[in-house]
Amino acid sequence: MKFQVGDKVKFLNERGGGIVSKIISSSMVNVAIEDGFEIPTMTSDIIKIGGSDEPAGSYFDEDYNVKMPTQQQEQTSRSAPKPEEAPSYEYDRVTDLGHYPTNHKYPKGIYLAYVPEQQNLLISGPIDIYLINYTDYDILFSMFLKEPKGIYSGIDYDAVPAHSKIMIDTVEHEDIGYWSEGILQVLFHSDDNERVLDPASTRFKLKPQKFMKEDNYKPSIFLIEKAFLMSIADPSKQQAVAESEIEMKYKEETPKLGEGKEIKPNTLIDKHAKSPRTAEVDLHISALMDEYEHLSNGEILNIQINYFKRALESAMENYFYKVIFIHGIGNGTLKNAITDKLKEYGEDLDIRNAPFADYGYGAIEVLIRENM
Repeated sequence: MKFQVGDKVKFLNERGGGIVSKIISSSMVNVAIEDGFEIPTMTSDIIKIGGSDEPAGSYFDEDYNVKMPTQQQEQTSRSAPKPEEAPSYEYDRVTDLGHYPTNHKYPKGIYLAYVPEQQNLLISGPIDIYLINYTDYDILFSMFLKEPKGIYSGIDYDAVPAHSKIMIDTVEHEDIGYWSEGILQVLFHSDDNERVLDPASTRFKLKPQKFMKEDNYKPSIFLIEKAFLMSIADPSKQQAVAESEIEMKYKEETPKLGEGKEIKPNTLIDKHAKSPRTAEVDLHISALMDEYEHLSNGEILNIQINYFKRALESAMENYFYKVIFIHGIGNGTLKNAITDKLKEYGEDLDIRNAPFADYGYGAIEVLIRENM
């Protein structure tokens, strides 16, 4: 449902309502209520009730004594713009960042945010794409997306003030694959500078299936909604150009293209990493639990198999290409159970015995083909 400033609305999940005072994005508005406050509200949590021509108008007859903020009264009292003066967007696409509590720490930086409009069903419906400037710099950006033929199309460019975000586009969930690979260039500006930063050029690439897992959408300090976040640039790690070094620097160096990184807490497989993109998982029950004497053999086997499956799936999702699973020698029950499970993955995996010099006959080495 589309909302406009001045629409009378009712809250669906609590008592009361108010008047729409500001359009924040396609999925969020400010609602002015009777006590004078404006509340940021998801559009999915309100319903328009003003007038008998509205579908819900005949069911709700509340009248809210709300005084619109002065700025919004002025906006609604102006005459409609002439066609040639019509703005390009239904709302200002640059808005201030919020500051919401979260357990995850976010360093100052530039982020891409993929925000589902349907927060109650994260893997369906439209997705709003934002560029977030969580820095003390104003930035200029230019964004390119990779086309199927390998060329890069310029999609958007604009200025974004410090501590604000800009809405790039809204796309349907099934089209998100087009927005999963590209290049983003950023120029940093500040009136007073101890450091003048090099421009940042970052390549970002995500597998489209990442957007089909609800666990990949996390709360953050920037947004009230859950979002899939990717780090694009970190000013604290960006090279600085001193005035006396500019000429020499540009003769000797070509700025390198950075890599965008998905923002997420440490995963299960990270705990077992032995070197970049390789891991070793010890499946002995003593390595998985402190107290296990009360468990039966069947219960122990179930715990080991479940942990094996979780570790393997985590490795596949997080770009690990090799995992060694230590099963021990014993009577072969755990090794046989692991082998049976691995067959379910077909040609996605290469399976072989781990190096005898390191593990004897007690481990299996799994290579994940799509991550190699």
